[in-house]
Amino acid sequence: MTTYADFFEGSATVAGALIGLLFVALSLSPERLRDNRSIEHQSIAATAFTALVDALFVSLVALQPGSGVDYAMVIFGALGLSSTIGLALRLWRSRHLGNLSSRWPLFIGIIICVYAAQLASGLIHDSAVGYNDRAATFVYVMFGVGIARAWQLLGLKGGGILDELGVTASIASHLKDTPPEDPPKK
Repeated sequence: MTTYADFFEGSATVAGALIGLLFVALSLSPERLRDNRSIEHQSIAATAFTALVDALFVSLVALQPGSGVDYAMVIFGALGLSSTIGLALRLWRSRHLGNLSSRWPLFIGIIICVYAAQLASGLIHDSAVGYNDRAATFVYVMFGVGIARAWQLLGLKGGGILDELGVTASIASHLKDTPPEDPPKK
């Protein structure tokens, strides 16, 4: 039988540390979160926090005897899905009010898909080992989401494929919104 106790114990420790670091990063510039024009900044912070809390609690539940990790995946998948959909709606309503990047729909859409997959994964009947396999995969994914969003929160760009897709979407949006210029005069 495959045991994941060490993995989930380490994951819970790392998730707790990353949540603490996220709080430190947010406390360095609290005015950005209180500014009403920073809805995108708030949503980045919220998605980073939610992903790391998901990884923490799924790991903690997986460490319990008799686990119930399937219930944890359902509960935290549903919580993450509902909070991310709520953020998407806030961003959608605010899209004309501030300087939102054109990348937010892509990132929020991916995060919604991840939580939906986690929720569905918890509903699939399987053995304890199967649930632990999938839970471990989602812990990795949540670490990736949380760290990537925290990286964005700091204003840094990773240069990965998602950043390139975001840049492409931004350029396409800019070209669509920019009227063509008159031909130059001779």
